[in-house]
Amino acid sequence: MNIVLFRIDDRCIHGQIIQGWKGLEYQHIVVINDEIAKDKMSKQLQLISVPDGITVYFYNTKEIPDMIRDQAQNTRRTIILVRNVEDALLVVQNGVKVDRLNLGVMSCNSSRTHVVNNAVYVSPEELELLKQIAGMGIRVEAQGVERDTAVKLF
Repeated sequence: MNIVLFRIDDRCIHGQIIQGWKGLEYQHIVVINDEIAKDKMSKQLQLISVPDGITVYFYNTKEIPDMIRDQAQNTRRTIILVRNVEDALLVVQNGVKVDRLNLGVMSCNSSRTHVVNNAVYVSPEELELLKQIAGMGIRVEAQGVERDTAVKLF
């Protein structure tokens, strides 16, 4: 699998992904999230902004090994999107090889007290999971779109 972006984003596929990262020349998007994978309407909403020529696959977290098998021979430039830190950790624990985790939109809520930038907020628990991911040799950084300067966390 030729992964050009591995990103946590509350919204998964949206205009910022489609337009803001088009310089990566991706052809394939994989969304890994239990809620989206099981809901037809959520999948349809995710697909609204996807242009022709981009293929999209949806998997739940239990299907990560299937995704790895299904995508093993895929040489297309691929973006992997998850909605939360827990799902990102599951992806790498299941053997997906990445060197960088991009934090996109992680909205503010009552448990997310650590501010990374104006779009990324993390809870103390998420911070610990991100440290765990970084401990696997994966650089963790916040970057809204490709033209923005990345803010390295770990």
